[in-house]
Formats: sequence, C-alpha cells, structure tokens
Amino acid sequence: MKRSLLRSGDASLSRREFARAALVAAAAFSAWACGDPSSTPDDGGLPLPVGLNSLGGAPDTPVGHAIAAFVDTVVPGKQRDPTGAIGAIDVGAAALFFDPALPAAQFVGVLVLLLDSMAEEQFGGLHFAEITPDQRDQVLTAALAGDSPVEFAVELAKLAFYSSADAGPYLGYPGANAGYVGDPDFTFGVAMSKEITTDGNLP
Repeated sequence: MKRSLLRSGDASLSRREFARAALVAAAAFSAWACGDPSSTPDDGGLPLPVGLNSLGGAPDTPVGHAIAAFVDTVVPGKQRDPTGAIGAIDVGAAALFFDPALPAAQFVGVLVLLLDSMAEEQFGGLHFAEITPDQRDQVLTAALAGDSPVEFAVELAKLAFYSSADAGPYLGYPGANAGYVGDPDFTFGVAMSKEITTDGNLP
C-alpha cells in the first residue's frame, strides 16, 4: 500500500482521495505504530530523529518521531537555526497532531505513510525520521508539488508555531499591548482637531 499511495507521478493526490485513504489506513497504521501516546517503549525509547533533540510533545513511537521530524522541517527549531531562533518543535507543534480534540489526529497515520513512502523511494529505504534535515526538505518539497494533501499538515504546523506566545519575539511582535491608550499623541477622549466652521462645511 505504501508504494501505491504516492509514487512520483501521483504527487497530486486529491483531497478526497487523501481523506478516503486516511479513513482506511489511519486506524490500522496507528494501531501498529502509535500505541498509547502516553507510554514509552520498554527499551527506553527510540533514537531521536536525525538533527532533533526533542519530540515537541509527540509520542516516543515511529509515528511520533515522523511527525516531530515533519514539523521541524516546516519551521526548523533552534538546534538547526544559526541564531538559535525557536521553531515548531520548540513550541510543541508536534503535540497538536495527536490531540484527539482536533481533526488532524485521524489523518496522522496516512500522513506518515506518505512521507515514509517518498523517503524510502528517494533515500534507499530509510524512513522520514531517519533521513537528514536536508533530505527531509527534499521530500517535503516533492510532497507539496501540485495539489498535495500534505499542504494541510504544513498549515497546521505553521499555525501551531505562529500562534504561540513564544514565537512572537522572534517575529518582531512585542505581544499584547494597550494600543493607543495612554499614548500622548493619540489619547482617547481628546479631540485631534478643532472645528473651524459652524456647520462643518467649507465656507
């Protein structure tokens, strides 16, 4: 199934086909790979995805590792940013994909199937979480070619990052403020001009 879902000529898988495949694949795939998100493997956990030092709230499972690598590919984290600016993995974006209250949770399995399938085809059978960050960039670029359903997942990762309070300072946004209240030049309740005619019209 992994090979037939997304070959190089199938990058424009429609949203309807994506949803149909997700309903079939997500439950089976999650049962195999996700397990209980609150638990960790008896062997002490899996090796972290290449280039990451955190899972960003994702479970310590093959699926959790793939999603952590995915969100870090969309918005790279501080361990890869030369200035140390935080990224999606640092604000916990990966956790959103496993929140049962959000619709994304049911599509996580098929998203990982797509990413792993493309990574395996391009990089000798390695899974998405096992390839380098530069290679993940290549896989994601290919996955987004045409009308790709992966675009929905990219938007969710961006939303998680850009809506976080921690991301604001790195974007030049100072945070919540009182607007013009108290500004000596734009104080509320004080007239900013003076009427010079009795009816407001020009003489």
